[in-house]
Amino acid sequence: MPTPEIATHAIALGHEPRGETYTAYRLLSIERGTVTGLIRRSRKPNAQLNIDLFDEGEFCIDLKPGSFSGFIKGAQIERKRTQLARNYDAFKAAARFANLIVSNPAHDENIIGIFELLNKGLNAWENNSNPHATYFKCLYLYCRQEGYPVKEEWAQRLPKKEKPFVAQVLNRPLEEQVEEAELLKRTIDSLEFYTRHHTHIRLET
Repeated sequence: MPTPEIATHAIALGHEPRGETYTAYRLLSIERGTVTGLIRRSRKPNAQLNIDLFDEGEFCIDLKPGSFSGFIKGAQIERKRTQLARNYDAFKAAARFANLIVSNPAHDENIIGIFELLNKGLNAWENNSNPHATYFKCLYLYCRQEGYPVKEEWAQRLPKKEKPFVAQVLNRPLEEQVEEAELLKRTIDSLEFYTRHHTHIRLET
């Protein structure tokens, strides 16, 4: 019996060689969460599907029921975020957040929220809208999306003088913010420490 082919809207979060023959793409599917799509590498450039990091579109994948990996049979890329790669800080922040999503498969009830959060973050990073503040907001909202009381356990326990800054970063539009680099870095480090030590979220060091 042939493996059923599914069509899904997804964003490419990374890829790596799989043996000598295949490339494995990690995709965030709005319907299925994190899935792995395999493509056989070809020596003919025109015969190879061209999927870049953060590409978004419709993917056709041979996916067995209950499985989270299969062969990509086709891809219609609807959006390529080429501008993102031209800003090192934005690209680095986006890749870090993408790695977090790949490392923490979403629960079914959270998939749409995480997909929308990633999309908003990528749009901001592509528009160069304060990449570090964007990462901070994405991480904070991701923790909240996963059900952790990040406001009560982290934000409300910050030193009194830091609370107004955190509230400003979270609530003010990115384009209206003036980055305070050192304070923002300390705030991100603090939130990442909370994430590693007070949640089950896996976050690279």
